[in-house]
Amino acid sequence: MKDCTVIIPVIGLKSEKLLKLTKEACESVPETTQIIIVGCEEDINLIDFDMKNLKKLTHDGDTSYCSQVNFAIDNVTTKYFSILEYDDKFSKNWFKNVERHIKHYDDKLFAFFPLTELIDDETKQTLGYANEAFLASSFSEEMGFMDLDALMDYFGFNASGAIFKTEEFKTIGKLKSSMKLTFWYEFLLRALYKEKKIYVIPKVGCFHLVNRAGSLTNIYNDEMSADEADWWVDLAKKEFYFTNDRNKQYEK
Repeated sequence: MKDCTVIIPVIGLKSEKLLKLTKEACESVPETTQIIIVGCEEDINLIDFDMKNLKKLTHDGDTSYCSQVNFAIDNVTTKYFSILEYDDKFSKNWFKNVERHIKHYDDKLFAFFPLTELIDDETKQTLGYANEAFLASSFSEEMGFMDLDALMDYFGFNASGAIFKTEEFKTIGKLKSSMKLTFWYEFLLRALYKEKKIYVIPKVGCFHLVNRAGSLTNIYNDEMSADEADWWVDLAKKEFYFTNDRNKQYEK
């Protein structure tokens, strides 16, 4: 897929395992698709491999996931882009499936989400699938499409590997850096509120590693209380009406 850039934000590349996973993530991207690895100078300097379609982007200061992604998006020149977590991989035919659906829907959709296979880090076994609920009849208003009512009480989605329209992503405000835990949830609610069409392609497009020690999700699970987690979920349901990041902070 030529008119697409894959953003891979890296944070804390301090082991051979993480460097190996990052390289495997890059190798799962087709050679015709551009790749931007973004991270602080220390992490970028640890990346010891090069590819023809790879650009390394240094962003110091606020090195949070959202800030790194937003910075990289401003450097994307293609019509579409995707964000891949550095311990995830694309399936072999994901980009071909996206191209077919772009032609079929005549460019009317904002985003294409994959059916995402969840892989346990230790056992390497498949634990299930993310985004599959939208492919069930009667779950959402139109099968295969996300809608605001369905998403209000559903958290079984994963955005790694999804394909977005670059300029529309920017227009609706990108990710909110102050939003912990539920930044993707708030973004998707905001996109749907702004009447953006999001479709889940009924094909496995991404392999997502779960239960990895040191991952952002595991850090939140270890460091965040249940009360704070509920607070961020509730905040997302209030803040999606606003395009700008209003920098709300949790207080005990």
